[in-house]
Order: sequence, then structure tokens, then C-alpha cells
Amino acid sequence: MQLHRRSFLGLLAGGVAAGAAATDVSAAPYRPPLRNGAGVVDWSAVRGEFALDPAWIHLSSFFLVSHPRPVREAIEAWRRRLDADPLLLESALLDPTADHHPIERVKAALAGYLGGRAEDLALVPNTTTGLALVYNGLSLRPGQEVLTTEHDHYSHHESIRRAVDKTGAGLRFIALHDMPRGSSHTSAAELVDRLERQIRPETRAVGLTWVHSSTGLKLPIADMAQVVERANAGRAAADRCLLVVDGVHGVGAQDVDAAALGADFLVAGAHKWLLAPRGTGFIAGRAESWPELRPTVPSFDFSDRSIWDAWIRRTGTPPTRASHVSPGGFIAFEHLFSVPDAITFHHQLGRENIAARIAELNQIFRTELARVPGVVVHTPQDPSLAAGIVAFEVAGLEPDEVVARLHERKILATSSPYAVPFVRVAAGVMTSHEDVDAALAAIHAIATAA
Repeated sequence: MQLHRRSFLGLLAGGVAAGAAATDVSAAPYRPPLRNGAGVVDWSAVRGEFALDPAWIHLSSFFLVSHPRPVREAIEAWRRRLDADPLLLESALLDPTADHHPIERVKAALAGYLGGRAEDLALVPNTTTGLALVYNGLSLRPGQEVLTTEHDHYSHHESIRRAVDKTGAGLRFIALHDMPRGSSHTSAAELVDRLERQIRPETRAVGLTWVHSSTGLKLPIADMAQVVERANAGRAAADRCLLVVDGVHGVGAQDVDAAALGADFLVAGAHKWLLAPRGTGFIAGRAESWPELRPTVPSFDFSDRSIWDAWIRRTGTPPTRASHVSPGGFIAFEHLFSVPDAITFHHQLGRENIAARIAELNQIFRTELARVPGVVVHTPQDPSLAAGIVAFEVAGLEPDEVVARLHERKILATSSPYAVPFVRVAAGVMTSHEDVDAALAAIHAIATAA
């Protein structure tokens, strides 16, 4: 099969020029630098990188992020290249040794941000798909169980349920804090202790979520990973307990090497706090844990050709590597190939600066909302147990009613889609202090009028 390598590499080498052509730099409006001469981030300039409607205060960007300008421009540049020569995709898929190979660039950029290795990353379109691939691929048998919590998302619970229904394994739910409104009064010690007391010899996997979208509670995942590690002492390989973490609301909002938290598999969409293109995400796995999974969807990631060679030669399936689990098929490749530009944007601002900004603004929300009569905050005040989502309720009003009243004031918030819903606000890098103050004033008015 002809790979059109020369055409492919030529177009890649022209990437900068193509990006510039997509936006006429000479005619572009002045954009202030993202940092001043002292290296301090100009957050108003950062806000200007987003095409968000300025008539609204946006406090729900954790749901689906608006693409910042560098990401929009990268997507457009890749779209133009693929429209000009769709066959260059053949090289992009089949020749991973090519210089500047786009899929390898994506994995390298993510690995550099997460603190792991590119070869331990599977690329997926979103968290839901990633969780389903992990649990569906996990070797389970009758007599074993998957342990998860009452607090996890529909996508996590359903991925587990479908896997245990297929294999005959069990599913058990536990509460890490008193339900449903005890999240704000828990402690790291309680969370760890409750998990440790519930792991049994038959527990084959533990499913946790780093930051709960229901309450904004951030779990001490590294400490919980040590609990799972202790539970594995003396176990046979086929009985080893695996830790699976939904990390979507932690990655991009925390100054942490997520790949080093200790999870066997950490799954996250990149189109939330990481500010990457819509329809992109990853599974970060430990090298020794990938053989525990069986791939579900044929992969188009041929950085390891063993699975392709096994098909060509009709030989046995090789031990699973991360690349085997990346689901194949044609997707919006202009989005996937632009993930490195989102990572570059993060590096320009500084991961530590982003995390500090998110922590600062959301700490203001938590502290000030707790002072409003009639408002109960369900996100812990302890910064070590909180991230970028703040959940609360207003006495006498349903969460959807509070969201609707904020909407009337041109403020976009959400309610959490759980059995016990709460109102949610979330400040990100596109949020200003003025936005936070205006939202707090609006919530105060709504609460006192209720």
C-alpha cells in the first residue's frame, strides 16, 4: 500500500504556515500577551482567547469547554489540510515512524502533561467510552466483584454493570461519606478508611472518581491507591485488584502528575478542564496493567504493529498494550491532531498557575456561599478535598429553579444529574473575579427572596 509519505511530511512541515494562512496575522486584531514582563498571567487576556458570548457569565465550562483560540486555529489548519488531501490520513494512520507523526505527537504531548509515558496511553473520544473499554475488557469471572461508590456518575456505573452482567461477576456499591449530604463534612481519613474496610479478597476492581461532579468532592486518590496496593499483597495475578479512576474533573484543574497517582487505569475526556478539542480523551494505564484488558474495538493506532501482524498472519492475539485499546474507525481527526495545541496553551499559562487560579476563584465561591442565609454548600471547604466544582442548594427551591433564575440574570450554571441534585457553579481560567462577585450577588438575591 502506497503511504504518500512525501506528501504527508510536506504538509506537516507546512503546519505553521497553514495555521498562519487560516488566520491572516497581518489583519488580525492586537492580542495582549498572556503573561506580562514579570511572567505573571494576565487573566483578562486569557479570557480573550475564548469566543464565549460576552453577554453571559459562564460558570459551566466544566461541562463542555469552549475551544481557546490556539485550539480553534489548529483545528481549522488541520481541517484545511485534510480537505486538500484526505489521503494524507493514510500515512497518519499507517506510518507511525514518520517524522512529526500526529498520533504520536498527541500521545507525547499528553504524556508530558500527565507525567507518564506515551506508550502507556490509549486515545479515546471521551470518558464514557474509555470507562466502557476498560471494564468491558477486564477479565472477570463469577465469584469476583467490582467495588464502586454510590457517588459515581451514570457512565461509570453503567460501564461496570454491563461488564458484570456479561461475565457473571458481582457489583457492590459503598458510600464514602454519609449520604446524601455528608460530602462537605467528610475528611480524607474517613474516605480512605471507608474504602479500606470494604475491599474483599474477591474484589477484582475498584472504581472511583477523582472529583465528583455531584458534589465537587475531590478524593485523595494517591492515598486510596495505596489502600488498593496493600489489598493486593499475596494475591495471584488473576485476582489482583485493579484501581480504575474517572479523572475527568481533575485533569487540567490540578497541578498533579495524574499518571503518578497510582491508578491502574485513569480515564478522562480532554474536552473539559484540559481545554482540548471536543471528542478527545485518553486512558492512562500502568505498563503492567494493560495485559489485564482485552481490546474491544479494532485499533487504528499502529505504533505497535503486533496486533496488525497477528491479523495478517492469522496468529494468536498478542499481550495487550495501550495502543491496542485505542478504538479505531474514522473520526474528526482535525480535533484529535490538535490536542497538542491545547497542551501548549496550558504550558504557556503554567499548570501551577491554572490550578492556583481555579482553586482561588472556587474557594471564594465556597466561602462566600456558606455565608448566604438559606444556602448550604456541599463541597468541602478543605482545599485538599475540593477542586473546580462547587455544589450547593438553596432552601425552598429546587436546583433547576435556582439554575433558571440565574439564567434570567444571564448567568450559566447547572444542576447535577443525580438522584439528589444540587446547583453547580465552576470557575475556570476564563472566569474573572467580577464574574464570581456578580454570581454571588445573584445567588444571595435568589436565596433571600425564596
